[in-house]
This record gives sequence, structure tokens and C-alpha cells, in this order.
Amino acid sequence: MRLGETRLAQAETILIAVGDGVLADSLRFSLELEGFETRFCDEHSLLATMNAPCVRGGCLVLDQDVFARMVDGTRGAIFTDPGMPVVLMVSHVTERVLARASAAGVTEVVEKPLLGGALFTAIRQALARTAHSGSAQRAP
Repeated sequence: MRLGETRLAQAETILIAVGDGVLADSLRFSLELEGFETRFCDEHSLLATMNAPCVRGGCLVLDQDVFARMVDGTRGAIFTDPGMPVVLMVSHVTERVLARASAAGVTEVVEKPLLGGALFTAIRQALARTAHSGSAQRAP
């Protein structure tokens, strides 16, 4: 599949919320090569940006540091909108990390370093899962 075909097939907007500017730029570059639109946000503007009409149907890519700052002091799910799946990048997957991610409403967890297409696979799985659950909810 050529890049132009990928861009037409995947018009989703990927929100990037990471604390490291170099990582953010690298993610943006890689995701745009895969045909995604990208936007940067931080933990202060994130929830409002997720609900903006221009990013509905997209996906949030979040790093562990931003996630921890958002989750600390809250109880329950903070990412509950089924129209916006969340992919969390973590340094080390543990049961505690998975439990916190699940409780917060995270769709996919991917471990760094991001080798091969691990992030792209997680994003596509999250988008597919959300699309599938959305169509299942609309069925009579």
C-alpha cells in the first residue's frame, strides 16, 4: 500500500500528549508518514481537545508521565468517551500499570521502546475496537 492510499484510508486524527518534545516530534513524524493527522495537546487541554468536533473518531496517544499526572488525585475512569480510544505508552508493563490503565478507561497499552510497528498496531486495534463497539451499540 502506498502512502497516498494509506492517507485516504485513515483520516483519523491522533492526539499526542507526551512530556518529551523530542518524542512528540518523532511520534508526529512517524504517524504522519502512516497517513494519520496529528495534533499536540497537554494534560491541561487534553479532555477539552478530545471532545472537539475536529478530532472525533480519532485516537489519543499518551505517555506514562502525562497519564500519571492526570490520574493522580482522581478516582474512576477519566477516558470514558467511546469515540476516542486511548493508547498508553509505558516503560514497563506491570499488573499495577495495567490495572490503573484499565480503571482509567485506556484502550491499549504498549511498552517502550516502540519497536517495529507496535505503536501503529496498538492504534489500529484501538480504533477498530472503538469502531466495532460503536457499530454494536447502534445495532437494534
